[in-house]
Amino acid sequence: MATGHSLRDRQIASLKKILNLNETISQDENDDPHANGLAPVGPILNADGDPVWKVLVFDDLGRDVISSVLRVSDLRSMGVTMHMHISAVRHPIPDVPVIYFVEPNAKSLQNITTDLQKGLYSPAYINFLSSIPRPLLEDFAAQTATAGTAEHIAQLFDQYLNFVVAEPDLFSLGMQKEHTYWALNSAKTKDEELDYVVDRIVSGLFSVIVTMGIIPIIRCPKGAAADMIAGKLDRKLRDHILNSKDNLFNARPTSSAGTPASRPVLVILDRNVDLNPMLSHSWTYQSLVHDVLNMKLNRITIETPVDEENPAKGKNAALPFPQVAEDIDAELSRYKEDAAEITKKTGASSIEDLQNDTSASAQHLKAA
Repeated sequence: MATGHSLRDRQIASLKKILNLNETISQDENDDPHANGLAPVGPILNADGDPVWKVLVFDDLGRDVISSVLRVSDLRSMGVTMHMHISAVRHPIPDVPVIYFVEPNAKSLQNITTDLQKGLYSPAYINFLSSIPRPLLEDFAAQTATAGTAEHIAQLFDQYLNFVVAEPDLFSLGMQKEHTYWALNSAKTKDEELDYVVDRIVSGLFSVIVTMGIIPIIRCPKGAAADMIAGKLDRKLRDHILNSKDNLFNARPTSSAGTPASRPVLVILDRNVDLNPMLSHSWTYQSLVHDVLNMKLNRITIETPVDEENPAKGKNAALPFPQVAEDIDAELSRYKEDAAEITKKTGASSIEDLQNDTSASAQHLKAA
């Protein structure tokens, strides 16, 4: 795909619009816009020309969605001074806008109502990762009316961003806790559990399609879970187009010649079609990192034990820095002398020549 048209770019554009309180900032002709033309170039400004500072509150999936594509410095540049989990203990920050980025469930709605009732923040810009069901919306309206917090709510949006983008055109639905493969293939799975997992998958795929802005052609094999998911996704798309007042696909992309752009193909397959990648990974650096290191959301966590018997540390811990620099230079000189002595005994001209002798071992690794 062309630069600026990847799924990652589109999701970043949507997230930045959310961080700008869902306001679209006009761009100059010289700016490099993202795919959907909604990516703001910076934070929104108040009447005095200063950035509007705000607080970001998210749940588990909201945190994963944001952290996979934005860094803390990116949040700061968009005017976010603090970001916290919705279940964490939080203190009042009065008269500061808050952006909620959560899944539409009863627990999150209750937490939002409690926050506004306590006066932690005001006003509130509520952004749901997926479309909130009508019963939950009615319950939230009843809670708001009972608690008297309606005046603190500025916006409420369905954002259709309940998917995690690991690479420019690779995404995950973030359903590790649901054990999707087991739920779809086990005979012990109850009907309500199966419906819940299928609905979560359909909701995530629908959000991906909305973010890309074009309805694909759906293909799948007959039978099994793939057929069930494809059927539900097709019905969800048709119901939205036929019954929704605000059609999310009205602006159909066109080519440079003015003709409608070609539709992509969405191929939905069962994991059972190809089980080998789950057990035997490719001989690539990326596969090695995933298998050996603790990698999650494009971040690697490495635990390195502290060597308390490090002689250099013990020798230089209490010395002033200029003396430490001299000791390091002395150790480096000693290393060079030892290396020269080794090469003299072996007949090699340098340490690099000795390293070339390991090429045979490297060939064995390449042939593995």
